[in-house]
Amino acid sequence: MVRKCIGYLFLCLSISCARPASFLSSVPRPVYDAHPEYVELYDKAWELAYSNIDTIPGIPAPVYMDEAHRSDRIWVWDTCLMGLFCKYCPSVFPGIQSLDNFYGILLSDADVPLPKVIGNKWCGKDEGKMLPLRVQHPDNPPLLAWTEYCYALQTGDLTRLERVFSSEKYLQRWYQMFDSFDPSAPRPHGAGVKVKLKKFEDGYAWGGNQSGMDNTPRGRTSPDPTPRDRCPDNPDLRWVDALALQGLSALCMSRIAGLLGDQSEQKYWQDVHSALSEKLNTLYWDEEDGFYYDCFTGGEKCRVKTIASWWPVLAEMTGQERAGRMADHLRDSLEFGGSMPTPSLSRNDVDFIPDGGYWRGSIWLPTTYMALKATDSSGEYDLARSIASSLLEHMYKTYVSFDPHTIWECYSPTEHEPARNKQGELVRPDFCGWSALGPISIFIEDVIGIKEANAFDNTLACAFDKHPEGQVGVRNYRFGDIVCSIIATDKKIKVTTNKPFTLITDGRNIEVPAGKSTIRR
Repeated sequence: MVRKCIGYLFLCLSISCARPASFLSSVPRPVYDAHPEYVELYDKAWELAYSNIDTIPGIPAPVYMDEAHRSDRIWVWDTCLMGLFCKYCPSVFPGIQSLDNFYGILLSDADVPLPKVIGNKWCGKDEGKMLPLRVQHPDNPPLLAWTEYCYALQTGDLTRLERVFSSEKYLQRWYQMFDSFDPSAPRPHGAGVKVKLKKFEDGYAWGGNQSGMDNTPRGRTSPDPTPRDRCPDNPDLRWVDALALQGLSALCMSRIAGLLGDQSEQKYWQDVHSALSEKLNTLYWDEEDGFYYDCFTGGEKCRVKTIASWWPVLAEMTGQERAGRMADHLRDSLEFGGSMPTPSLSRNDVDFIPDGGYWRGSIWLPTTYMALKATDSSGEYDLARSIASSLLEHMYKTYVSFDPHTIWECYSPTEHEPARNKQGELVRPDFCGWSALGPISIFIEDVIGIKEANAFDNTLACAFDKHPEGQVGVRNYRFGDIVCSIIATDKKIKVTTNKPFTLITDGRNIEVPAGKSTIRR
């Protein structure tokens, strides 16, 4: 406990001493000659994210990433997804520490008092009052294992994995908690609202707000957009992403167990993943359409195509052939492709709204990032680069042409502007928040092509454009205790590194020594 408190104190001091001009020197520096202006958007995302580092003494993780909303509520999937860009500068951005607030609140004993915070302006009439800190939707998408695994690969922090997986078993307990939620029971200790999720033999019933896709038309029982037919909170609907998200957790826990050398746990979670994959492919796949749909009790498919159907691909539950057929829908400009790709709802759906309408067409960075990682997992690197480049261009054009010049909660699927919400109003500005995934993670990983680091075996996988316009790469890139710069052209790759590592690129494993190297492509 003393060590933990000292660690948090050090983090508080390091963050309080940092200023934008100084912390920007700690983040990776992109090099992208084709569009150097994207770096301006990259820096803006980091600066906005920096403003959302909060300090509240007395909570499990007193220095954490705030979702920029109510101070007395925290959201699971928002925070987990923020961790997937914070991993690039963990010395300043407490992305992984923020997950401790969920473990410490929802997985604590019911007789443990909830920590108190001061209500902010989003708390309405309770502004200025001392309020208990709660998890708004305990049954939000369970992304903790995915975030912990990705963070560990980047940082090499085995000690944290030993704590959350082997010692405290937070990840296993979260998986079981998700499976045991009961909407008829009182709200769980530490929850902001009651849950909607319930497990059945054929999958999971869920709700719009709880799934994160608030007003999605999933659950629609008629092609006619009126009446709404109880969607999205249709109790007869079984949500494909709920099942796939548990599959993703099982996959990541099996890999975490592998990193920790726990063969028993590794095999257990591999078997769980296999069983979930079999169920998913039996009940949710439509061979004719080549698509993973939600289904109703009784097995009928709910033929509403949404971006959520790429969670099974990310979770590696699909097989290569079906992943390829899903990729075809990302190429189709009438569905999820085009110059403004990855809308939350297929463009040819009867409920698609051209200005976004929140989850009826808006482009959301968290689900776009997920779909890109799914595309990467199936080896479709050129497709991922094409989608990511179009997405970043959309964000940048919105940034320079729309006032205020900032990063938004979600984006229009038809114009270079922010999306509209359920009430037809502009969505929230300065949203970094998970929208920083676009200018930071998507830029680094899928536009530039620095795909994945593994600090445990000192490898760095890259998929650069074979014919880039000028230079492409990144300087001051950190994984584990390695700090490197890697810059590619169509002819060669120049690397500077403090320690040796293995570069995986262009179909080769290249041993890169410490110092400066030039590799011919």
